[in-house]
Amino acid sequence: MRKWLPVGVVVGLVCVVAVALSVMKIAAQGAAKAGEDESRAVGLPISRVLLFSSGVGHFLREGSVTGDARIDLSFPVSDINDLIKSLVVRDLDDGHISAVSYDSSAPVERTLKSFAVNLTSNPTLESILNQARGERVEVVPAAGVAATLSGSIVGVEKQKTTIGKDDHTVESAVLNLWCADGVRSVKLSEVQRIKFLSSALESEFKKALDTLAKSHDTQKKAVAVRCVGEGKRRIQIGYVVENPVWKTSYRLVLGTKQGKKAPYLQGWAVVENSTDEDWRDVRMGLISGRPISFTLTISPVAIEYSPAIAGTFAPVSSLV
Repeated sequence: MRKWLPVGVVVGLVCVVAVALSVMKIAAQGAAKAGEDESRAVGLPISRVLLFSSGVGHFLREGSVTGDARIDLSFPVSDINDLIKSLVVRDLDDGHISAVSYDSSAPVERTLKSFAVNLTSNPTLESILNQARGERVEVVPAAGVAATLSGSIVGVEKQKTTIGKDDHTVESAVLNLWCADGVRSVKLSEVQRIKFLSSALESEFKKALDTLAKSHDTQKKAVAVRCVGEGKRRIQIGYVVENPVWKTSYRLVLGTKQGKKAPYLQGWAVVENSTDEDWRDVRMGLISGRPISFTLTISPVAIEYSPAIAGTFAPVSSLV
């Protein structure tokens, strides 16, 4: 038994090390995947436009995504109601649409207060750190001041120091951290960079900043379509929104004496692109009429047939 004991200890240590390395590898893969998913936002160009003389238009966006992706779109606030009622999203290659979300209509102040770090009232660095008490951070002081510190935020306090021969009092903010060797203090004026070590808090902080940035344009709302699947896949997004009425213009071309061409009448369509992107390689159809739809109740779902939109069928449940 004594001869086998050292071998058992070694095997146990090897197993522990292998498990630790596996956990580290899984954590690293999870962090890499989270970062990859966060940055994998793609756009989808317009490929087909059908404009009706009644003042609405059907827009079709087509493109490809790879793996799990998020498609970001932006629409005027007045178009959101029509968009939600008519939106049809299709993943044509064995993927599926997990969610469609759009910006809330709640005031931005209420939305900002729902995050872990409240950025409503233009908070100072001291206020942000006090809101994150207990969270782990990495503090990088200015060059030549001290080494990098890692620890949990205890809080920020004001300290008064006396300088000069006339005993002039200066108040400075000091960050208190609980580190491995005890409580450490560092002046905020000597801090070069602070990083949150909690991925959840960092994500919340980023979402709050994104909400603040989007609130600057009150005339637009962001719509995000999340696609789940593997490999490269084709995606289609179709919707009906209000669009300027297309108009007709006629021109009479008279023949010349040299060419002896008979006069002929030209018909022109005047189309206005009210979107924020150029229409390149776009198939366009101009329809004089109203996009009348017929709803038929067919078990197990209701099917909507729109003859003016290329005779497409779409489940009513997928329009919302």
